[in-house]
Amino acid sequence: MEYLKVAKLLKAHGLKGEVRVYTTSSFKDLRYKKNNKLYIQLNPDNNEELKEVTIKSFKKKEGNIDILSFNEINDVNEIEKYLNKDILVIKDEKILDKNMYFFSDLIGLKAYSNDNKEKVIGEIIDVKEFNSNISLILKLSEEYKNKIINIPFNDYFVLDIDLINKSILINVIEGLLDI
Repeated sequence: MEYLKVAKLLKAHGLKGEVRVYTTSSFKDLRYKKNNKLYIQLNPDNNEELKEVTIKSFKKKEGNIDILSFNEINDVNEIEKYLNKDILVIKDEKILDKNMYFFSDLIGLKAYSNDNKEKVIGEIIDVKEFNSNISLILKLSEEYKNKIINIPFNDYFVLDIDLINKSILINVIEGLLDI
């Protein structure tokens, strides 16, 4: 089974087992519905060591910070042993609309330039979500001195994504790859 990280447990909130989380999912309302199953990753090196939890309540706070409570955890002492752990969900492609992607699927894609579709210019190493946009973090090839650059994740810069061939076509504007 494949899992996706959707949040990180930050700190206890109150005495009844509520917890502040930093959410990394774009689908909060879907992920945090009452009675949905989530998984606390007990060992970061092993997706087999998970604690299944069920959403009791969800409160939106500011930005990516939210408050969750779980049916299985009812006091502050119990939640504290899970702080700084990741929350995972089972990957479900059905929630994505056409031309939408899980960030984890983009990491590792080989990047090609629109002016030379045969030559790899780098590899996507991360995806960052900011308030105003989403950026692909591209590590350029040795030819470009392994420089790391941000590429806005929009239709102007990202011309094509091919998950089967693990490639992404980038519109390289003047100055983008300058070293």
